[in-house]
Amino acid sequence: KAVVSTQSTGISFLPPVVRPGSAALLSLLGGAGQHGRVSLLDLEQGSFISTYYVAESNVWACCWNSQDHHSLCIGASKEGYVQDIVTNTRQVLFTNKSDVLCIRSAETSPLVYTGSRNRLLICHDLRAKNAAFQIEHQSSVGDMKLLKWEQTLISSAFNGQVVQWDLRTQRHVVAYPGHVNDYARVKLKVDESESLLMIPGKDLQTRIWSVDTGVLINTLPPPAEDSLISNHNIPACEVGLNWAGFYPGFAIAATGLLHWYSL
Repeated sequence: KAVVSTQSTGISFLPPVVRPGSAALLSLLGGAGQHGRVSLLDLEQGSFISTYYVAESNVWACCWNSQDHHSLCIGASKEGYVQDIVTNTRQVLFTNKSDVLCIRSAETSPLVYTGSRNRLLICHDLRAKNAAFQIEHQSSVGDMKLLKWEQTLISSAFNGQVVQWDLRTQRHVVAYPGHVNDYARVKLKVDESESLLMIPGKDLQTRIWSVDTGVLINTLPPPAEDSLISNHNIPACEVGLNWAGFYPGFAIAATGLLHWYSL
């Protein structure tokens, strides 16, 4: 894998050899005169391999293109695009000039999904170089997750709306009530079996739903007193069935504290 690094004199290509699972792709927002950027981190050495700077733009999200590991999918200010880091060519994704707050690449087909500030969740067919279809949320789309077989997708919006969509009909099939949000980009988490959905809210409560039915299963408190956590420090969470190889449970972290709940 490789990542492009821009310099004042132009673009240089850095083609490090990275073993699968040994690197992470990171995006930094930018701002205050700093360009947004995407970096490749060597997890074994704890160092950056290379960095791609996005000139005059914030970077809201990124992921590898699952169909071509020589390209990145980048969600930036007013645009989304797929950047080939070998040929330095770019395929712009139609977003109606809206910030792309989340972006996902399909594993089994050349499709890329973007969620934008203008409330649109858009499916882009990279072969046709246009939007295959779009779905409108009630508010800005903050995060999304493709489920197995890639026929359904769960997305969350800034107003607290969380919905599972059938991508074949572009209709919502399951709603997940109770999530509290109004502006924050919070990550939704789904366990390996795709039976549990977990999202932290602006009210500092982390909620767990059944993926299939939308029934609220549990509401977990933050790992510290509410008075010690600001609304700008919404807890981070993770759900898994194989912690340390075989322990199923939830992890919630905030203000330097970590709580683990067993299933």
